[in-house]
Amino acid sequence: MANPIKRGESGSQVSSWNPTSSNTSYYTSLVNPYGLTLRKTITSTGTVAIPDGINFVYAIAVGGGGGAGSTSGGGGGGVAWGWTIATSSCVVGAGGAPGSNGGNYTRYGNIFAGGGGAQQASGALGGAGGGNASGSTNYWGIPGGAAGSSGTKGGSGSGAGGGSSGANGTVAGAGGDGISGGGGGNSVLAGGAATNTGGNGGLGIVGGGAGRAQSGSTLNVGGNGGNGVNILTGAITIGGTGLSSATNGSGGGGAGVAGNGLNAPNTLTGGSGGLGGGGAGAGVSLGGSGGNGIIYLYW
Repeated sequence: MANPIKRGESGSQVSSWNPTSSNTSYYTSLVNPYGLTLRKTITSTGTVAIPDGINFVYAIAVGGGGGAGSTSGGGGGGVAWGWTIATSSCVVGAGGAPGSNGGNYTRYGNIFAGGGGAQQASGALGGAGGGNASGSTNYWGIPGGAAGSSGTKGGSGSGAGGGSSGANGTVAGAGGDGISGGGGGNSVLAGGAATNTGGNGGLGIVGGGAGRAQSGSTLNVGGNGGNGVNILTGAITIGGTGLSSATNGSGGGGAGVAGNGLNAPNTLTGGSGGLGGGGAGAGVSLGGSGGNGIIYLYW
């Protein structure tokens, strides 16, 4: 498979790295791009020491994952890549805090990756949408997915959030798959002897957070966070597991590019997203935090 873009090539050539929903080693085209060596992994905003004589570097940037509250999961942070002029400063986006807080953007040189959307909010600059919200067009112009509705899965691309369940006893929509996985929808409708199930987070380079469930008469099942991919090794990073009970079900956090999503710690609290943009899982009382962003530099 062709690498996404080389110095001097047009942005349209990045289309060879447009992910599908398979979540397999298809994504490993960014591992050690063009035979370059990974020189720096940056996890916080600050100053970057670049040796004299290095004028251009290849950067991969991941924005912070979206936070989640008491309903649907947060979207995975955006991913951007390409050549840029070497610079001594960077911004690494923090993940969104619990509640309606989207992730923050990450920047190195001219490479920008937006944050994932919070519950029921759209992502920015490649960030996936939280449950019931759309994804955003990314740095290379790959469009965001459309929001899910009434229990439907979110659209693919820069993934979108899945819709809330349409009736008691049904499963909420899963987050859309794509470069960044969307947040899963929530299932909170009461009535009837039935099980309510929160939507799973979407799959991608970065996984989306899962939705929660409440008010089912028999069981409330929290969704599982979406899987991601470790950019350095091509290994799958694993989304966190949701928890279930007769009264509440909380969602697991989405996996980031550098860490697994966290399991829901209890039936009231959602799991946090993994390092490298994982979206947060929703909880009946408290959602998780989105995973912080990250930058990889090669030369």
